[in-house]
Amino acid sequence: MNRKKIYKIFIFFILIFFQSIIICSSENLKYPLKIKIIDKIESNYITPENTLFSLRSALLKDNIEWADETMTEESLKEMILMFEKSGIDREKSLINLEKNIKESYILDQMIYKDVVILLVEALAHSGSIKYIPVTFMKEHGLWKVTNKYKQDEEIHELFHYVPPLFYGKGGRPMDVNTFLGYEKPTEPQTILEGGDKNYVVHVYYGRTIDPSTFTAELNRENVSNLFSPEAFTDEEVEIPLQRGRNTLVLSVEGTRNDGKKASDTDRLVFIVP
Repeated sequence: MNRKKIYKIFIFFILIFFQSIIICSSENLKYPLKIKIIDKIESNYITPENTLFSLRSALLKDNIEWADETMTEESLKEMILMFEKSGIDREKSLINLEKNIKESYILDQMIYKDVVILLVEALAHSGSIKYIPVTFMKEHGLWKVTNKYKQDEEIHELFHYVPPLFYGKGGRPMDVNTFLGYEKPTEPQTILEGGDKNYVVHVYYGRTIDPSTFTAELNRENVSNLFSPEAFTDEEVEIPLQRGRNTLVLSVEGTRNDGKKASDTDRLVFIVP
């Protein structure tokens, strides 16, 4: 056997070994799974998760050609045509959108018709959170991103947006702090303007909370009946206040990213002059 053949065999086995390390098997994955950043040489499309790693990595590395490889041929043509008609720079737009994301996680995988959906949680630098269903189908034996069912209501229902919120004061891990978040108030203590006796709290309930564990106390009195907690929803609740210092304590249990139970308790103070 000549040296060239030996070299080719050596390279072949090195590549097989290398891929065995980096390839993620969907069957063995545990969610939530952080979307890791990889180099082009590590990319493969053997699982939907690996394809998503490649897509995010390509955009963060300003490599639109690599990003295009992660899409089905039909979806890529459709997207290019859409940007051309709108007059928007496709490369700049897609790259800037991805760079606005601080970190992202795959929360779950589900089957829909003939595609696989990965539900992605994207945490933006601004503090907002987007929940995005990314759909995949096999093309030439490889998993690629597809827009095949972009008009389906079932897909639209999986999109969710949470604006930048105040998550209470404390050192709890982020996956616990997000059990309860607030668009109003935006700080632990709020001083009302003269004459105001009520305050509208805008509360967001986390994706994994157990509504049956929710409690609310206002000045040590149970006011849980004012609230209607449901996972992945938000509501505005008018709180009756008295002159002076008022303390509202909200608490709920939920499931952390590691699957364990935890509780989130927030203390909100309202001063009525």
